[in-house]
Order: sequence, then structure tokens, then C-alpha cells
Amino acid sequence: MNEYFNKMSPHPQSMHVDVPRVLVWPNQAIFKHGILAGFPASFGTAENLSKFLLYCRTKGKNGWPSVCYAIWASYAQRYFNMDNELASLFFESCRHICMDIRDTSQWDEKYMTTLSEDTKSRMRDKVSVNTIHLALYLYSQNVTLMQTQKFSLRSEEFPTDRKAKKKSIDVRFIETFLSDIMKILSDPESKGLSLDKQPITLSSVTSLGIMFTVYTDNSIRPLHEVLQQQNHAAMCSFNKLTQSFNTQQVRTWLLDHMHANPFTSKRCLMHGKTVYQKPNRRNRRPSDHSLENGGSSPSTMTRCRITTNDHETPAEHRLVAMQYVSRQITVLGSETLLNHRVHVTHCNDASIYLLSSMRDTSVKQCARSTVATGPIAGTLYLTGCVNMRIISIARRIVLRNCHSCKLYLVTPTQPLLLAGCNDITLAPYNTFYRGLAGHLSHSNFSVAKNLWDKPSSPMCLDGDTGKVYQRLPPEQFHLFSIPFSTEGTTTGLVSQLPPDYEKQTLKSRDRVTAWYDKVQKCDLSEAQTSQLAATLQGRFHDWLETSGHQKELDGLIRLRDKL
Repeated sequence: MNEYFNKMSPHPQSMHVDVPRVLVWPNQAIFKHGILAGFPASFGTAENLSKFLLYCRTKGKNGWPSVCYAIWASYAQRYFNMDNELASLFFESCRHICMDIRDTSQWDEKYMTTLSEDTKSRMRDKVSVNTIHLALYLYSQNVTLMQTQKFSLRSEEFPTDRKAKKKSIDVRFIETFLSDIMKILSDPESKGLSLDKQPITLSSVTSLGIMFTVYTDNSIRPLHEVLQQQNHAAMCSFNKLTQSFNTQQVRTWLLDHMHANPFTSKRCLMHGKTVYQKPNRRNRRPSDHSLENGGSSPSTMTRCRITTNDHETPAEHRLVAMQYVSRQITVLGSETLLNHRVHVTHCNDASIYLLSSMRDTSVKQCARSTVATGPIAGTLYLTGCVNMRIISIARRIVLRNCHSCKLYLVTPTQPLLLAGCNDITLAPYNTFYRGLAGHLSHSNFSVAKNLWDKPSSPMCLDGDTGKVYQRLPPEQFHLFSIPFSTEGTTTGLVSQLPPDYEKQTLKSRDRVTAWYDKVQKCDLSEAQTSQLAATLQGRFHDWLETSGHQKELDGLIRLRDKL
């Protein structure tokens, strides 16, 4: 692993430089997939969120240490001027980002088996999240303000030196506003004290860990566990009797160990192990040396390439990255994708099959392609995509700046359509592969609750160019066949179709069956049968050409020949 960090160093030739034993960087689950850009964040000041925490403490077990939705919704509407949709959006996003999927899946199954609407309403009001997690999640929304550098939550100016500008926005945000974050967590009884005199409890540090990823000893560890280790506990003045740290020293420790995320897709593409790459015929073939050392010349960065970093990273940050997949079919299975994060970027006119259980999947700047996935335990994040067909089972689905995309989904949360989305078509999940049930079980994913047709789009407005989203008309719905065989026992859809879509599916099936029966009853001669077959084959080839599916079929044939 040390070699990996030496590669990523600004001066890789300086091999004598020691790699820090502990690295800390902002949690990407929040800062990459949890930021709802475009929302007014004026409510997310340290002062307002401190008041929110103080209010929750007065509500007993319904407000502390976890706050139920009823308490949050009431406070958000009264003091943050949020409507019900926005309050629910922040609450559910925090819940699914910060909580284990097993807990949310169990609740979803219980909710869907409840018949009474009154009981369901009471269940929704009682569902809860960690109160500090929610406050920190709300404060993290201010990271979008770093992009404009026109707003400051404190009197200090944004960093303007060159070194600071090279840092990622999330790191700059943490370094700039960490003092305010620590103030949010401070005990109400010590509010008047300066940071160097304020204690911070172990439970608060445990909750603070949701904001950070801590890497030490070749593994990812919880923040509170690392700070209790002997050498770090002394730096942060940990008191075993009071189970508390010194606030200022914890802040200093975090800043001293702050580092850019070393497991990004860009670094995976440059330094990762090659799964597949297609030679670029228009450029010279790069030497093995340039690939080995992460060369970034056009000949290495514009070719179709799929890489992974699983040979040198902890399990939580294993990543598969693919870019520039164009006019071809790509299929990856469990041997490559299981429990990995997947990043797909700049792929055009392609068919991509990701047949495995994955942590998160990001699809960025892709066009005119099909992406079919297995269950995603975290977030499916689409940004800058045009004319895409997405077939996926995902815990959360977020779209930003996407146009003319069709999504066939199973998701227990509302699909989130952020700013810039237009002409999004939604439909129920319409495919399966033999290993799907096993992957659902592996990821503890429940398909009982499916909100595919209940998107949230508070920042999108219907305009002259059309509606933000619409349901796919049932008469246009068809099952999608995955043309690959995998190990498993799944032989049909894992989620029940809505009645109108189920009716259309049966109708299409009956139409085909009736046509076959009609042909058999015609009692055609051998010559007539041959003539009919030739006519049908000719019409079918014409349809393949006009619809564009001929290229896809040719790609499947080439892929079969390689296998």
C-alpha cells in the first residue's frame, strides 16, 4: 500500500518521504452522493443547527440521541421554512446514507406488509435518524457554496493561495469550517468557553465520524476508535473518566491528518490494474512503461479502458473505473464487481452490463447507451447523461443535468431529480439474470418497497422543452433480455410489476402465442413455409437496420466468438 501512496505523491521520485500512518479525508458517501446542490443552505449555519440540537434534547427519546421524523418535520417547517417534500427529502437522504441497509430493508418490508394507512403514517412519523448525523448532514450542504466563493458562514475569507486551490472542494470546506462543525457538537453547558477549553464527548466524536473516512494500518477504521489509541489519545487529551476529548485538540488532529481521497476513479484509471483496454488505432500504442507509471498523454487517456484498484486498497474503497467505452458491448460479473464501487464515464453508443452486487455506481457524461446493473447497496448517481437507458436496482437514485433518459427501476427511496433534469421517463424494473436473487441476498436488499414512480424534483420546473419526468406508457413497456448466462436460480422478475404493466406484458406474450398458433393452423406446404420464413427474416433484418439494433447484435456475436 505504501507504494500506492508513493505513486500518488506530488513527487513520486522522493521515495524517502514517509507515508503518514493515518490519513483522513471527507466521507464520499456524503460529499459526493449526498449533496443536494441548488438548495438554499441559509438554514444550515452552525448557530441554527446548534439551536436544532438543543431543541431535540428537550424532546426526550423522540429527539435525542435519535430524532423521529415527526419532530424533525415540525421543526423544519417552523424554523427552516421547509415544505413537507423538502423536509422529507433531507431526512430520507440522511437516513439512507448514514444507516445500515439491513436496518432500512427490515423497516421497508414491515412497512409494505402493513395494510392500514393510519398505521403506515404512524410508522413514518416514528422512523428516526441519529440527531447529530442529521445536523452534520445539513451543514455539509454548504459545501456547494465553496464553488462560487461568494458566501462565507464566518468572517474569514476563503483560501486564495495556489496550494489551497489545488485541494478538492470537500477538503477545503472541512479545513475552512471545521471550527464551526466542532461548535455544533459542543456541549450546551460549555457554549461560552473557547474551543481550547471545551470538552467533546466520546459519543459526539463517534457521530462526527460520519463526516470522515480514516485510513490506518491498511484498513478503514472508525474515527473514535483511532482517537482512543494510545498515541492519538494523548494528542487529543482523552479523559477515560469523563469519556471526553479536548475540542481544539481534536480539531488540530483532524487538520494535521487531512488528506485528499487517495481512492478516486482518476487515480484508479492511472495507477490501477487493467481489466480491459482497447488499443487506440488513431494514436501510437503507448509503451508498457507509460501505462505502468500512469502516463496521462492523450494516447493513454482517450482509449477505452477498464481498471480496478482492488489489489492495493481496503475493501471499503475497492473501485472499478471504465471510460471511453464506445460502440461495443461490455459485461462484467461478480469476479470483478462484487462489493466494489463502479465509475462509468464518457461512454457512448455502448451496452454495459454490470451483473453483480455493488456498493455505489456513478455514470457520468455518457450518451446513447444502455447500462443494466445488479443490486446497488448505496447510490446510483447519474450526471450529465443524455439518451440513456438505465436498468437498475438501487437503494438511492440521484440524477443531475440528465436529459431524455429512460430508467427502469427498483428503489425503496424516491428517485431524486436535481437541477438540470428534463424529459426523464420512469418505469418498473424489467429484467433479470440467473444470479440476481443471490446478489440481492448478498447485499441485504429488499425489493418489497419500490418507489420508482414517485420521484422528488423540488428544483426542477416543467418548461417549454417538456416535462421533467413522466411514467412510461404501459403500451410501450417491454421486458428486457440480458443475453448472458450466469450461475444462479433466478428465472423471472424479482419485483412484482404494477397491474397495468403486468397486463401489457401478458398481452404481448399472448399476441406472440396467438400468432404461432395461427401459423400452425394454416397447414402450409413446405414451399409456403420456406417463403414465409424468408419474408419474416427479411422484414426482421430491415427492422434491425432501421432501429439500430443490428450493431448491437453484431457486437454480441463478436463477444460470443471471443468467449
